[in-house]
Amino acid sequence: MDEGLSSLIERLPHQSPFRFVTRVLEHRAGETGKAVWAVDGSEAFFAGHFPGRPVVPGVLIGEALAQLSGLVGFEAGAIDVRLAHIDLKFVSSPSPPAEIVLQTLLVRKLGDLCLFDVSATNADGMLATGRLALACDGRAGSSS
Repeated sequence: MDEGLSSLIERLPHQSPFRFVTRVLEHRAGETGKAVWAVDGSEAFFAGHFPGRPVVPGVLIGEALAQLSGLVGFEAGAIDVRLAHIDLKFVSSPSPPAEIVLQTLLVRKLGDLCLFDVSATNADGMLATGRLALACDGRAGSSS
């Protein structure tokens, strides 16, 4: 992997176990990004979601998309980024092991708000698609 792309992940304020971007495949600041979240089944949340038939939680796919979007939409100094809104349609539920390919496209920027078209896929096809908005400087109510 390109050294510049691998260092992008370090810009995320999220740390293990809540950092879901495993590697960045493409990145054009202020435009678009593509990354992978690799799940192997050893993650702690699989113990309860669902025992014997583990499924990657959709809410965590949404969080992974928000993390990638934050890397695309905000400069390195803007680390106080929050998820302001998310609207995803879940098409399929992946089970481990899986490589979830995350994609984001910045469609509009209004002051400190950025609106993204996002999708998540794996080898079997579409997992989720939709839109999310991120806010900078604490203008949103929940953490991303």
